[in-house]
Amino acid sequence: MRQRPAYTAFAAVYDRWCADVDPARWGRYNVALARRHGFSGGRVLDLGCGTGLSTRPWVGVGDAVLGVDRSPQMLRLARRSVGRRRGVRFLRADITAPGLLRGQTFALVQANFDVINCQTREHRLLRLFRNARRLLAPGGCFLFDVVTAHAYRRLLNGVSVFQRVPGGALVLEGRYREPPGLWQGTVTFLAAGRDGHYRAAEERHRQRHYSPSRLRALLRAAGFSRCHLYATLTFRSPGPGTERLTVVARA
Repeated sequence: MRQRPAYTAFAAVYDRWCADVDPARWGRYNVALARRHGFSGGRVLDLGCGTGLSTRPWVGVGDAVLGVDRSPQMLRLARRSVGRRRGVRFLRADITAPGLLRGQTFALVQANFDVINCQTREHRLLRLFRNARRLLAPGGCFLFDVVTAHAYRRLLNGVSVFQRVPGGALVLEGRYREPPGLWQGTVTFLAAGRDGHYRAAEERHRQRHYSPSRLRALLRAAGFSRCHLYATLTFRSPGPGTERLTVVARA
């Protein structure tokens, strides 16, 4: 079986894999939440934009939208998805790199769909938070979501997920260990060949759980002074059974 870097073979079917979470609804929620916290227009930065699922809801809402990601395969699909729409562009870069987009500012910075959890080393997450703080215009807000420990324990620990996708199928398998709060798993893409056989390509993925208290501490260290937590897709405070949190941080 071929081993590939994360988000290479997965890129081609990523949007289909995410269809069950209703990305359009998620996008409307993020826009509404940002407006609730003072967003009224301006430039939008989408960190870890992937195929553009999280970027597209801001087209026509923000004055201009920039998506940044490390994966060339994901960015190729993101550019294709928006075509020649004015005011939106994509850039390949490491979102944790010091000096990212130096000299630019944005009214809103966001990071969706497990981008935060994918930073398995705390110092890299702190660098991401510092980039977000530095790139925010006065009065701007930083919006992101994270997977909760409840979801890792109950939904992603030792459970195999199978889903048919165009051209084949995907299998997700993983284990969650606490401590240290690390989830490690594999995504296997089974591509159907013309001969009736399937060819497998495997990617290894790693994520880390960050508690609300640890997120608050890292945000403070990055220069944020206010932090609001919601159960994702609601305006309610999270509870013990919340599977995903959305955080809005302000300077």
